[in-house]
Amino acid sequence: MKTLTANRYSKQVNHKLITLSLQVLSMIISIANQKGGCGKTTTAANLGALLSEKHRVLLVDIDPQGNLTTHFGINKADQKHTIYDVMLNGRIEDAIIRKDGIDIVPSTIDLAGAEVELTGKIGREYILDNELKRIARKYDFVIIDTPPSLGIFTINSLVASDYVLIPVQAEFFALEGLTQLMRVVELVNSRLSRNLKLLGMVITMFNARTRSSNEVLEDVRKHYSKNLFKTVIPRNVTVTDSTMAGSPAVRYNKNASASRAYVKLASELEKKLKVK
Repeated sequence: MKTLTANRYSKQVNHKLITLSLQVLSMIISIANQKGGCGKTTTAANLGALLSEKHRVLLVDIDPQGNLTTHFGINKADQKHTIYDVMLNGRIEDAIIRKDGIDIVPSTIDLAGAEVELTGKIGREYILDNELKRIARKYDFVIIDTPPSLGIFTINSLVASDYVLIPVQAEFFALEGLTQLMRVVELVNSRLSRNLKLLGMVITMFNARTRSSNEVLEDVRKHYSKNLFKTVIPRNVTVTDSTMAGSPAVRYNKNASASRAYVKLASELEKKLKVK
């Protein structure tokens, strides 16, 4: 009887430890699509801003264009450490800055040169993964904004991530490249020993008045219905205005149609990941 009781107690303790471990580990999400101008940065910025209202959030800008950095009104010239330094020298904590209640790792055009500098480096696909592992317990969510390519920076992001979220622009040719991206996800899992999951696809820049937007929405629903978020992000001038103002749309004008849509997307994402 004592042995049985001890075993039950041990199982209860182990279950509590496992539960605690799951609670303190962050969820790392890559916002990826090799097609440019599909709303990756806007999605990363607005989801980050919304999730930070209830959770500890880290945003990582791993795009040499540094659009996410600009989105938050960060002066690139003032940054002593950026994702460029992280990729070459490590110590991601040195590159983290605090802006409007969110921790951000900024990026500059210097990152473009890092791809050449990393050529031939053993284990270069795991650089970001290794860095995030050291600080992951400090955050509930880590959201990574990737460049419009499937190069080494996007690979680093996918290898470091638990999930990938794919924005799909509601315009002609939007579906081109999705098959290739999904193949890359499969390769990351099979060759780089990861367990990367597709969180879902979200239609962005939707204009209900145009034929192309409606056709793309129907095509995505037809081929990817199981992986498609119900929320559709409309094309809205507030997104452009908020970027120029250095603030996510949900903070710049919370009543705008795009802002309301991102609120719904954030809620849908939380439900999908079973977090409160």
